[in-house]
Amino acid sequence: MDFSTDLIGFDAALWGWLSLGVLLVVAGLTAPWRALSASSARQNVVLACWLALILLGAFQGKALPGLSMHFLGLTAVTLIVGWQFALLGGALAVGVLAGLNHDEFAAAGFAVWGLVVVPVAITVGVNYWAQRFLPPNFFIYLFVNVFFAAALGFVLAALMTAGLVAMLGVYSWPVLVESYLAFIPIQVIPEAMINGMVMLGLTLLRPEWVESFDAQRYFRN
Repeated sequence: MDFSTDLIGFDAALWGWLSLGVLLVVAGLTAPWRALSASSARQNVVLACWLALILLGAFQGKALPGLSMHFLGLTAVTLIVGWQFALLGGALAVGVLAGLNHDEFAAAGFAVWGLVVVPVAITVGVNYWAQRFLPPNFFIYLFVNVFFAAALGFVLAALMTAGLVAMLGVYSWPVLVESYLAFIPIQVIPEAMINGMVMLGLTLLRPEWVESFDAQRYFRN
């Protein structure tokens, strides 16, 4: 979402950035920095996840001028490093890509709310619900905590982004449905599969890298 202040207005851009800033401050203050600083392996995992988010965002297709669609990968990142570092990394990716593409930063705050906050929140919610109410089965973790959460997060992120764009008055809802939301069925399954394959490999080969995964809980049988 790279619209100029001429399109969305200075006040709207300011509110987007201020609201995002509050959330990022909360994430930064509650993030486990001490545990991160004590483990070089953990630092490498977090940096690798942030780099992966930037690379995924670089491979994007323009659905409409100022509005693109790309794979998110935030379900895997959230499950691996936690919601705080996932939010910070997602915001960093949006900022870096906007800078590299010389895009306008006016709507970047709203872009993070739609493309980052929503899938991270969905992943956290689904993971909490699954761990509390579903049996500790490895395949349930893959299909519910990962595959289902990634698919649902992607769909709701696209809907949230479209809703924000419509609210800002850049495009009408019929235009968004025809030229942006129509791509959801094409990308939702690949999005879920990308997250699923990453988590399958890590939980089998390096389960200690995945914050949300307890090998003893899922492999005790």
